Amino acid sequence: MTPDQPHGPAARSTTRAVTLHYFMTNTGLFGLLSTLAVSLTAAGFGGAQTGFLILVFTIANKVAKVPLARWLDRIPAPSSVLAGCLTAAVGFVGLRVADGLAATAATLALAGLGVSVNALAAKQLAADAGDRSGDRARLFSLVNIAVNVASAAAAPAALFLVAHHRHGAVLTGVAAVYCLAGTVTFLNYRRLVPDRPERAVGSSLQGYLTILRLPGMRAFMLINLLGWCCYGQLFNALALHVSSGPAAAGGLGPLYTLNALLVVVAQLGVTRLGERLSGGRQTVTAVASYTLFALAFATVYLLPGYPGAVVGVVLFTLAEMLFVPTMDVLLLGLLGTASRALGYGLFSIGNAVGEAVGAGAGVALYRWLDADGHGPSFWLIAAAVALLSAVLTQRLRVTSAGLRALAPAEDRRVAVD
Repeated sequence: MTPDQPHGPAARSTTRAVTLHYFMTNTGLFGLLSTLAVSLTAAGFGGAQTGFLILVFTIANKVAKVPLARWLDRIPAPSSVLAGCLTAAVGFVGLRVADGLAATAATLALAGLGVSVNALAAKQLAADAGDRSGDRARLFSLVNIAVNVASAAAAPAALFLVAHHRHGAVLTGVAAVYCLAGTVTFLNYRRLVPDRPERAVGSSLQGYLTILRLPGMRAFMLINLLGWCCYGQLFNALALHVSSGPAAAGGLGPLYTLNALLVVVAQLGVTRLGERLSGGRQTVTAVASYTLFALAFATVYLLPGYPGAVVGVVLFTLAEMLFVPTMDVLLLGLLGTASRALGYGLFSIGNAVGEAVGAGAGVALYRWLDADGHGPSFWLIAAAVALLSAVLTQRLRVTSAGLRALAPAEDRRVAVD
C-alpha cells in the first residue's frame, strides 16, 4: 500500500484513533492509580502489604515491556494493543474477587503486564501515525494533551466513587474502559492501516545492544535521561517544598491541576512556537527545554513561598511541553522504521531510570539541606544541573554525527564546513 498523503483523510483518521486510544486507556490507568492505595487499605491490607502490592503492579507495569519487546516486534501493533488491553481488563476484574495477598498480587501482576504491553504497542501505533501524518511533533503533542485530559478527569471521578465506598465500581469501570479501548483501536486501526512495516527479529539483548549502537542513540539516551531527572522534581522535591510552607494544607493539588490544564490548553501552541523558533531542529528545542527547567527551578528559589512555586510550575510546564514530544520525535528519527518495539523498550528504561534517579536524589538532597535550614538552596543546585544539561545537549548536538544527521540540510553543511 502506498503511504498516506501527509495531513490526508487516512493520516488524520489514524491520528484521531491513536489520540482516542491514549485518552481512553489513561482514563482507566489514572482512575486506578489515584485510588489503588485507598482500595487496598479498605480491603484490609496493612501498610507494608499495601506497599508491596503497589510495588508489584508498578514493576509489572514499567518493566514487563522490556523482555516482551522482542516478541511484540513480530506481532502487528493493533493485535498487541488488543491483547494488552484485554489482559489488563482481566487483571482488574480479578481484583474484585481476589482474596488474600498472593491472589491479589497475582491479579495486579497480570493487570500490570497488560498495561505494559498496551503501552509499548500504543507507542508503535503512535510512531506509525506520526509517519503517516508527516508531523510527528504535532502527533505526540496531541498524545500528551490526551494523557493530561485523562489525568484531570479520571482521578476526581474515581476518588468520588471511592469516597462513597464504590471500590468495586472503579475496578469494573477501569476494566470496561480498557476492553473498549483495545477493541475500538484494533478495529479502527486494522481498517485504516491493513499493512504493517517489517520489523527486525532477534534476541532481546542483541536487539537492544544493536539499537544502542545506532549513530546518535547513546547521546540521545543521555539527553533524555537528564530531562527525566529534571521532571522527577515536580512530584517529589516540589511536593516537599510546598508542604513545608503555609500552603501545605491544600497547595499541592492546585499546582498539579495547573500543570495538567496548561498542557491541555497550550501544548499545540507551544509545539508550533518551538518548531518555528528552532527551525525544526529538535535538538535546539531540547536545549530550550533545559533552559526553561533551569529558569523554573531558579524562580522557586528567587521568589519565596507559594507564589514562587506557582510561577515555577508555569515555567516548568512550558519546559515539559517542549521536552516530551521532542524526545519521541528524536527517537523515531534515530530509529527509522525497524525494531520500534525494542527502541521504545530501551526508551522506557531511560525514562524510568531518569525519573527514579532524579526523584530519589532530589528528595534526599532536599531533606539533607532542609535539615540544616537550607532547603530552598536545593533549587539553585537543581537550576545549575538543568543549565549544565542544556550546555551538554548543545555540545552533543554538534559533536554527535547521528544527531547532526537529523538537522536540516543547511545546518549539516555548516557543520561540515
